[in-house]
Amino acid sequence: MRRLIHALLYLAGICAILGASWYGYRLAAVKATPVREDKGRQAVPVRTSTVVTGCVTNRIRLTGALEAVRVVDVVPKITGRLERLELEDGTPVLEGTAVTNGQVLAVIEHRDILSKLTHARAAAETARVAIETARVILKDRQREKNRMGKLFAEGSTTEQQRDLADTACEQAATELVLAETRLVQARAAVSMIEVDLAEAFLHAPMAGVVSAKYVDPGAMVGPAVKVVQLLPMEELKFLIAVPGPYLRFLSVGRTLVEVVSDAAPERVFSGRIARIFPAVDPVTRAGRVEVRLANVRDAAGQWMLRPGLYAEGQIILEVRSDVVTLPADVALRRGERFLAFVVKDGRAETRTLTIGVRSGNLLEVVGGLQAGEQVVTAGQHRLRDGQPVRFSDAGAN
Repeated sequence: MRRLIHALLYLAGICAILGASWYGYRLAAVKATPVREDKGRQAVPVRTSTVVTGCVTNRIRLTGALEAVRVVDVVPKITGRLERLELEDGTPVLEGTAVTNGQVLAVIEHRDILSKLTHARAAAETARVAIETARVILKDRQREKNRMGKLFAEGSTTEQQRDLADTACEQAATELVLAETRLVQARAAVSMIEVDLAEAFLHAPMAGVVSAKYVDPGAMVGPAVKVVQLLPMEELKFLIAVPGPYLRFLSVGRTLVEVVSDAAPERVFSGRIARIFPAVDPVTRAGRVEVRLANVRDAAGQWMLRPGLYAEGQIILEVRSDVVTLPADVALRRGERFLAFVVKDGRAETRTLTIGVRSGNLLEVVGGLQAGEQVVTAGQHRLRDGQPVRFSDAGAN
C-alpha cells in the first residue's frame, strides 16, 4: 500500500514539472514575438464628408399667450331704457358681430330728450326774437335821445326831458344786452340737450368684433352698465416671458419672432418685438416681451388667431454667418462632451468639439474642427482613436 502511494506522488510530481515547463515555454514565446499595433484592429468601413462653413441661427422656443391689442367696453353716458341693440341695417349685435369705427351699435329711448330739445329750441327762438325787438326799441330810443339833445341845445325843451330820453336809451341798451345773454343761455341749453340726444346713440369707438354682450334690449342702462365689449382682430399681441440672460439679444422693432398656434398649426405668423417691459419677475427672473402679429382669415372667413389662445414662439436671437457647421447626428455625445472623428493618413482621429449654437439639425462648431477636413459621417460609432479606416462603396464626399 505504501508503495502505491509513493508511486502516485511520484507521477503527480512529474506532471507538475511538465506543466510548469509548458507554461514557461509559452510565456517565453509570447515575450519573444513582437506585438503588432494593428493586431485585432481591422480597418473599419466609413463614409466621410468635407467640413464646410455655413450660417446658423441662434433661437429659443417659448410659450406665450395671445391677447387683444385693445379691449374697449361700450358704456352709455346717460341713463335710460335700451331701445335697440342692433346695427343701422337691423343686424343684431351679438358676440362675433363685426363693426366699423363710428357705427351705431345701440339706441337708448330718447323721446323725453326730443321733447326737451323742442322746448329748448323754442326758447332759443323766443330769445332771438326778443333781441330783434330790443334792437328796434334801442334805435327808437337813440333817435329820441338825439332829438331831445338838439331841442335842449335850441332851448326848446327842459333839461329834465333831455335826461329822461338819455335814461330811456340806456335802459333799451341794457335790455338788448339781457336779451342777447338770454339767447346765449338758450342756445347753450339746446346744445346740452343735443349732446344728450347724441349720447342716446351708442357708436363703436373703433373697428373690431363684439367679444361680449352684457345686456338685452329693454334693460335699464346708465354710466355704470356695460352694454358690449369690442376688440380688434386685425392685429394681436403675443406676450412671452423671456429668461433674463437672453434679454440682451432683443431689440424693439428688429428682433424677429415666428409664432405657431395649435389653432392654425399649418401656418407660421411672423412679427417683431414691439415692447420689452422694464421690470423682470423676481421669482422667475424672466422679462415680459410683447410681439405684434398680423392676423389673417381662413378660407371660411374666420380669424385664424384668437385672443386667449396659447402659442409657441421662436425668437431669433442672432444669425451667425461663415462659421464651421456639422450635422448634429454626426457628433457623438459622451456625457457633457461632443466628439467627432476625422480621417487623417488612413486612420481615425478623435476630436473633442466645442459647440456653439444649435440651429435645427445643424451645430456650430467653435473649436475642434476646421473647414476642409474629412469628418466621418457614417460608421463613427465603431471607431476608436487611431483605428484604421477604409472608405465604403460610397467613399468620401
